[in-house]
Amino acid sequence: MDFDAAFIGSGAGGYYSALRLLKRKKKVLIIEKEKFGGECLNYGCIPSKALIELSEGIEYLKDMPGVSMNYSIDMKEWQKWKQSVVTRITGGAEKLCLSLGAKIVYGKGSIKDRNTVTVNGTDYSAENIIIDTGSVPVKINGIDDVYYNREILAMENIPEKLVIIGGGYIGIEMGTAFRKLGSDVYIVEMKDRILPEIEEDLAREVDKKLRKLGVKIMTGSRVQSVKKNGKYTVAIEGSESMEADTVLMSVGRVPNTADTGIEKLGIQMDGKFIHTDGHKRTSVPNIYAIGDVSGGPMLAHKAFYDGYVAAENILGNDTVVDYRALPFVVYTDPEIAFTGKSGAKYNKVPVLANPRSLTMNQKEGFFKIYYDDDGSITGAGVAAPRSSESITEISLAVESGLSIDDLFLTIHPHPTVSEGLKDAAERND
Repeated sequence: MDFDAAFIGSGAGGYYSALRLLKRKKKVLIIEKEKFGGECLNYGCIPSKALIELSEGIEYLKDMPGVSMNYSIDMKEWQKWKQSVVTRITGGAEKLCLSLGAKIVYGKGSIKDRNTVTVNGTDYSAENIIIDTGSVPVKINGIDDVYYNREILAMENIPEKLVIIGGGYIGIEMGTAFRKLGSDVYIVEMKDRILPEIEEDLAREVDKKLRKLGVKIMTGSRVQSVKKNGKYTVAIEGSESMEADTVLMSVGRVPNTADTGIEKLGIQMDGKFIHTDGHKRTSVPNIYAIGDVSGGPMLAHKAFYDGYVAAENILGNDTVVDYRALPFVVYTDPEIAFTGKSGAKYNKVPVLANPRSLTMNQKEGFFKIYYDDDGSITGAGVAAPRSSESITEISLAVESGLSIDDLFLTIHPHPTVSEGLKDAAERND
C-alpha cells in the first residue's frame, strides 16, 4: 500500500485526524479540491467570528453610557486583514502536515475501490480511507443570484438593506452582525420562531435583543420568489414584497457526498448522510466518514472529535464516540450555548445577578444548570456574554460525573461571567 490512510477532504476533522496519524509515524495522503482547512476555516467559523467580533466591538462602545463616537469602516481593508488571519491558520495547519511527512494533492478526489483513491487521473492505494467532504448550503430551485455564507463573508461593503431567508443559527449570527454594522436587516423564517433547533428560552433571549436592535423578524413566513433586477425583490406569501440590495439564503446545509465514489461500494446511508458506527467506520470497515458528511450536528468541534476517534481506531485503539457533552454555541447577542441534556431539576440565575456582566453593560440572559435527583449535572443552557468560553466547564462536569455541589464548591475568580454557573449550582432544596 502507498499509504496507511488517505483523506478525501482537509476540513477540520480531516487535517486534525491526519495530524494525529502523522505524529505516530503513519503515511498519510490528503486530497483537497479547494483550500486546505475546508469550509469552516476558510468560509465559515473563522471569518464569521472575525466579522462578529468587528460588529460587537463597535456596538459595545456605541451602547456604553457616556461614550460618543465617530467611526468609519473600510471593509476592503478589513477583508484583507480577515484573509490574513484565515491564511495564517490554514497555512499553519498545512505546513505542519507537510513537515510531518504528509503528501497533499489538490484536486477532486474519489474512491475507486475499498483500497484505492483517485485524484487528477492518478490512483493511490491506502490501507484506510477517511471521507471528510463536509457540507454545502441548501439551495432552492428558482431562487438564484442570492448570497450564501461564502459570498456574505467576502463582502467589501456593508449592505444598506439585507434580507435573510432562514432564521437558523447562521442567518441569526449574520443578521446580528450586519445590524450592528449598520444594515437594515429583515429575517424571514418559515417556522413560528427563530432558532427553532435551539431550546426555546435561549432563543427567546436572542429574539428580544434582535428586536431591540431594530431587526425586523418575520416568523411563520414563506418566501415565494426572489428576483434580481439591479436590486432584489423578495416576494413573501401573504405579505407585501420587499426590496433589498442583498439577500442571504441560509436555510440549512446538506452533506457533500456527490462524486465521492461511495455508491460504487454500496456504502450504507442514513438518508443523505453516510452511515457510521460508533468507531466512525462506514459499512465498509476500512473506510471511515467524519464531520458533517456523517451526520449532525454540523459543528467543527464535532468534526475534530470524529477525526480523533477515526484516527485512534486506525491506530488499533478501540475508541467509540460519546457525544453526551457535545457543546453547541450560537454567536449572537447574548451569546448562547448549551451542552448535555435536561435533567429532573434545574436552577436558573439571571445575568442581571452577575456583576461582571453588568460591568460590560450586559443585562439580558441567564445561566441554567440541569441536574438529576442525586445532584449529578446533566447539562446546561447559557445565554450570557462569552458563554462559548464558559460552557466547557459544564461539558467537563458532565463527562466527569460531577455534581452541582462540586461545581458550587469550585472557587471561581471574581468578577467573572463564569460565576453565573457557580451561582446556578447552589442548591435551593
